[in-house]
Amino acid sequence: MRYDTWKGFPMRCARVLPLALAALMAGCSDSGGPDTGGVKPPSQLTIIRLPASSAPIWNPVDSFYAKKGEDRELRISFANATGTGPGEEYMRLRVDAPTLLARPDGTPFQVGDSILITVRVNDPSLVQFEFEPAGLTFNPSVPAQLKIEYGETGGDLDDDGDVDAEDSTIEQVMAVWRQEQPGQSYTQLSSLRFEELDEIEADILGFTRYAIAY
Repeated sequence: MRYDTWKGFPMRCARVLPLALAALMAGCSDSGGPDTGGVKPPSQLTIIRLPASSAPIWNPVDSFYAKKGEDRELRISFANATGTGPGEEYMRLRVDAPTLLARPDGTPFQVGDSILITVRVNDPSLVQFEFEPAGLTFNPSVPAQLKIEYGETGGDLDDDGDVDAEDSTIEQVMAVWRQEQPGQSYTQLSSLRFEELDEIEADILGFTRYAIAY
């Protein structure tokens, strides 16, 4: 099951081993440090798109309470084949016990404190997610973990109707990008790709908009 990789060795390779070793692991590609420094305006960035034939998103808006001192997570999924429940996982946000750092007003979290986190898919054609509350910050030593599945693209990452060498090239360079506010430039994050599983992962330090793009 794909879910097993979340707590398994591959999920942790970028944090447990030196990046040089992680980059050599089969199916595991890394784009660099915590913040690569790459910045692009929206007009120069291409966000990965889902085909019109992809399964509908089962829960395009969902929420959960993250709590200081407990491991918690939220999953966004596609609908199953009958449309009666969740099917393949699309996105997972994990907040570990020490992850919560400060509320949007700067107040630090104490053990036992909790906060409501909401994730939205505003445009179901784009592999992009918005997180609330804005201004929430995470412990840089134990950041929140974002995992996004892109298997619903069917390998057609440039959305041109076929799967070819160009799509393979895109898969090697695409990453998780963040945008603080609509209209602002995007900043590239270090992104760990598991190409055999059609997954991409990144550690995040706060809430904003995140997308798979190149």
